[in-house]
Amino acid sequence: MASTHRLAFHTCDVFTDRRFGGNPLAVVLDAAALSDVQMQAVAREFNYSETTFVLPPSDPRHAVRVRIFTPMRELAFAGHPTVGTAFVLASQWPELAEADRIVVEEGVGPVTVEVDRAGGLVTRCTFSAPRLPELGAAPPPVAALAAMLGLPQDQVLDSAQCWSCGLPFLVVPLSSVEALQRCRLDLPVWARALAGYQTQHVYPVAQAGDAWRVRMFAPDAGVGEDPATGSAAAAFAGWLAAHLPATGARAAFTLLQGQEIGRPSRIDLQIDFEGSKVGAVRVGGASVMVTQGNLLV
Repeated sequence: MASTHRLAFHTCDVFTDRRFGGNPLAVVLDAAALSDVQMQAVAREFNYSETTFVLPPSDPRHAVRVRIFTPMRELAFAGHPTVGTAFVLASQWPELAEADRIVVEEGVGPVTVEVDRAGGLVTRCTFSAPRLPELGAAPPPVAALAAMLGLPQDQVLDSAQCWSCGLPFLVVPLSSVEALQRCRLDLPVWARALAGYQTQHVYPVAQAGDAWRVRMFAPDAGVGEDPATGSAAAAFAGWLAAHLPATGARAAFTLLQGQEIGRPSRIDLQIDFEGSKVGAVRVGGASVMVTQGNLLV
């Protein structure tokens, strides 16, 4: 009989300060004994948007190495796993109990996370995007995007673009929050429209007063709809910088996601400008611990 590993894990809800909101994340600690196949199986077992596995760093100057898995595949970078893993480590690991900065190694490279505390508790984690926003391939026609989202063509604005800060997303601006609430991804149309495209992750957005309402669909990664997507927020910074003129050295945005699926989330996005160019992108939010236990593998 094969030996069984007993590994500590925590789950937390990310980009929320209330349990059962935001985006759930499982964090498996001391996971160096697990194979790639086992990590993927564990991610399928949790069946969250992502599960992370904490490993020793390759560079001793960094805190940990983190591998990120959806139920279907490994990712080089993802936002809510970065924020949530930093939250768990800063809350649970004695060696990081007072850290205000954690550097985690991910597939995309080192990612720096700033940790805010109050009264001995971690209140917020904010990562700096590992890459500046990059404009991707030209999008499909508006008619195809509208059909893919189940909307009339006049509710899809002619400014869709693909942007990436390490993971690409197709940003699709809509005419209203009502259109955003009504959109439903038509899977056969989606599969045809984005076959061979740079990304199959669809990120419809709509301005809502001083905030932006957003959604994210990624069926190709086993995520029908994501409650909160930090890597998409970072990519969206590229679209915002391209379409909204900068009025200072820093711009701040509030992104609201997950309302349509009963998991309201708030993501805080900051863009630093160097003249007219983006100099840095930061994505942050609160997290709350939900469960802890032992995983038998």
